[in-house]
Amino acid sequence: MSQKYNAALGAYEVISRNNGPFVLGVGTGSTTDFFTKEFLPKLREKLNGIYSSSNRTTNLLKNLGFQVHHYSPEADIDVYIDGADEVDKNFNLIKGGGGAHTNEKRLAKIADHFICIVDESKIVQTLGNFPLPVEIDVNQSEQALSELEKYSKNITQRESLSDSKNYLYDLHGLNILDPLKIENQILSINGVVDVGIFAVDKPQTVIIGRDSSYKLMES
Repeated sequence: MSQKYNAALGAYEVISRNNGPFVLGVGTGSTTDFFTKEFLPKLREKLNGIYSSSNRTTNLLKNLGFQVHHYSPEADIDVYIDGADEVDKNFNLIKGGGGAHTNEKRLAKIADHFICIVDESKIVQTLGNFPLPVEIDVNQSEQALSELEKYSKNITQRESLSDSKNYLYDLHGLNILDPLKIENQILSINGVVDVGIFAVDKPQTVIIGRDSSYKLMES
């Protein structure tokens, strides 16, 4: 089996220890898709609700026969499952390669427990080799981009908009030594909706898929 499959298997085995019923949040990305397709149907009888982080994930869940709840700040989520583009030794993440980091962070923030599932290639010493996604309000992009150029001179805009119809940009060539500081600084820029650093709302559990097994790490 692939490393992504084994990471998803690890999440399933951890969650299966819960007798339920419980409410689950589901992230967006290729590794999370393995979990959703291969293992989530096996948990159907234990679920008391599912929240989705993106239109893409919502469509996948509905195709599997699940009823999907929409995010609200008052939502009560027991476990949130999601992948990452980079994970450092302190469980800080870069997420948002799929453009859904804003809604992913909202679910991670309100969940009692965040489980991050990745393959070995996503483990890094320092965040920043993967381009950092930033979602920007379409009406405030010029001012925000001017401020973001203090962090990177190589900023690219994606052709697609976010699910909330905002612009998506990627900051290239970063070396993020203090993820919490950089996350808070970028979030303070007028026009920034959210940034793909997860240092405030980082996972309590990281499951790393290997070629024939997985490694479970707890904070």
